[in-house]
Amino acid sequence: MISEANLSEYVRRIASGVSSGPLGLAWHRPSPTASFRHCFQNVRDQVKLGGGVSKYGWTFTVHSRPPVGDYLVLTHHAMWHAPDGHLTDITPYPDPKYRPLGPEGSILFLVDERALPVGVPLALAPLPLKFFALSDDPALAQYVAKLGDDEQAKCAELYAGLPNPSTPDSQPKT
Repeated sequence: MISEANLSEYVRRIASGVSSGPLGLAWHRPSPTASFRHCFQNVRDQVKLGGGVSKYGWTFTVHSRPPVGDYLVLTHHAMWHAPDGHLTDITPYPDPKYRPLGPEGSILFLVDERALPVGVPLALAPLPLKFFALSDDPALAQYVAKLGDDEQAKCAELYAGLPNPSTPDSQPKT
């Protein structure tokens, strides 16, 4: 298992290579009407109810691949930027293995203004997951590269012909 200090260093280094946006803690306040795996719609609904705007970017989770080590997964995610200025994750994480990094009550979030969701009919879809090895082990690097390649291929197939990126808060022109 990677140490907390090493993990923090990896996260900072990886985040700076993914986005020039700020990396920090957002409040985690799940909305009673929000559902797991539907962050884009959760935030879109919250903006309609309470104002504010959607912020897009990446959350971080650590996974293990015994015996070669740990790797970081960046998940495309939406947060609610409330009118009072707080950045809040309103999406619940009922299964602890999917809860992003961050102390209780907070989620580590990398804002990425370029990480707009893919536009699909009647919904918004995430960009592909990003995978990063948390050691120099060649077997782990190979495993993580394969995960990334498989994710890119899966998303390319699912999103073929769809606009990317979308402008999620705009209405179609008629």
